[in-house]
Amino acid sequence: MTKMPLWLKLTAGFIVLVVGFVLLRPAPIDVEVGTVEMRPFFEAIEEQGRTRARNPFLITAPVSGRLLRTSLDEGDRINSGEVIAVIAPAPQDQRSSAFAQANLAAAEARLAVANASLRETMSAYERVTREKERREELFERSLASAEETEQYRQLSAAEEARVQSAHASVMAAQADIESARALLLGADPDDQVSDQAVIEIKAPVAGTVHRVLEENERVVQAGTPLLNLSNQDSLEIVVDLLTQDAVKVEAGDTVYISGWGGDRTLNAFVRSIEPEAYTKVSALGVDEQRVNVIIDLIDPPPNLGAEYRVEVAIVTWQANSTLTIPTSAVFQRSSGWHTFVVEDNRVELKPIMIGARDQERTRVLGGVSEDDQVILYPSDLINEGSSVRF
Repeated sequence: MTKMPLWLKLTAGFIVLVVGFVLLRPAPIDVEVGTVEMRPFFEAIEEQGRTRARNPFLITAPVSGRLLRTSLDEGDRINSGEVIAVIAPAPQDQRSSAFAQANLAAAEARLAVANASLRETMSAYERVTREKERREELFERSLASAEETEQYRQLSAAEEARVQSAHASVMAAQADIESARALLLGADPDDQVSDQAVIEIKAPVAGTVHRVLEENERVVQAGTPLLNLSNQDSLEIVVDLLTQDAVKVEAGDTVYISGWGGDRTLNAFVRSIEPEAYTKVSALGVDEQRVNVIIDLIDPPPNLGAEYRVEVAIVTWQANSTLTIPTSAVFQRSSGWHTFVVEDNRVELKPIMIGARDQERTRVLGGVSEDDQVILYPSDLINEGSSVRF
């Protein structure tokens, strides 16, 4: 029998080893990858909020008497000065006359307060307008930033709305005075007044009837709520934030509104943060300190009404271009945040530093570079050095 040459034995042994290695090595793991990219990004505080009427008015009975049945329904549009309720006053005695005089004095005092508030808001509006015009002039000369100029434009628009609200308050106070004077009709025995004299309550502003609180005819006392009235086209959003989040928010911050039922995201801005917080019990029974943030819609849709629930994202920081990674590629281990980077179909575990994140992208502060391929939704099968394919 002929002996097999040594070189042939070695060659056969090498082939057996190669085939065994190929057959026994683990198969590559199928993965889905994403890319580390430079993208626009913003940090935002997200919370649920609700819409409410910008200039709400609670119409109350100015005097005690017999309220006549109203013909108004919820959703009716009314004009400024339109009669919205009628009260037939009770016969006047000495006590009722004194009450009517006091009610008139109170209405006149409210008018004085409303006029003072109007003067104050007009002064603030003029000051902000002058500052806005100065900023626009500096911006045209490239001495002020576009963000700063836009902020003063927004503040000027907010102050203009406050002036409109103050005007409406003056008109409401004037209407209260007219109602109080009407109550005095017939109080003087020498004054010839018909027994059928009535008090007409007029709308202080043009708007929409939100609620009819007293629909049927009955005797009411002075101060009884009759109607909720507001301008349906003028809405604002109120959102209560934890105080530790509210300190990051400033007037003029950009706000994005979603979850209101429409397809598009609504643009808005922060008008003000209320100066005093309050305690609210969370769903878990924990006392939380919260504060209301008031937001103005820039272009509200016509089908958005008052007391609607919305999702609010208040932008506290933004950049036109910053390094981001898919959020699904980031995971936490005992030593911090990590991600799996794929190089030549091999997995490398890299620690990373991250900033703010949302559902899709996370801001990266260090650890990876632009265009790195990272594994999305990594499973427990993937480890350092694993072979993968995508």
